[in-house]
Amino acid sequence: MKTISLTLIALVTAPMILAAGKTPDRFEQADRNHDGVLSLDEVNTFLVGEVFRPLDKNKDGKLTLKEWMTGTKEGARAEAFRSRDANADGFVTMDEALAYGRKKGMAKELVQNADTNKDGKLSVAEVKAYYASKEGPVR
Repeated sequence: MKTISLTLIALVTAPMILAAGKTPDRFEQADRNHDGVLSLDEVNTFLVGEVFRPLDKNKDGKLTLKEWMTGTKEGARAEAFRSRDANADGFVTMDEALAYGRKKGMAKELVQNADTNKDGKLSVAEVKAYYASKEGPVR
């Protein structure tokens, strides 16, 4: 059985969370240094955060297996949790989720595919063009 992971969730939700021109402006939120482009680290941080924060029901900065499993069946999701719990303490912290995202997340693939000028960063125009090619124009 294929492991369902944060990266898969991020891939499915990426058009919604990176689409420029929506309120609130997700591109601007992701652009942490406000230089008008998204670096690989900014994309990873944003995608992981968009998945992590809603699951962290008690807002303590770490996910329990119960929080992780909210609304899902066990199996692959439980294994995905364990693969992110780097120190095996029964919690996935934001730092662990970010580290997993940097190593195995889809941010790198997203940047490579959307970065048409190959500068290693994504502009608003590149993000819009990428998602338009995947699902039609951003509305």
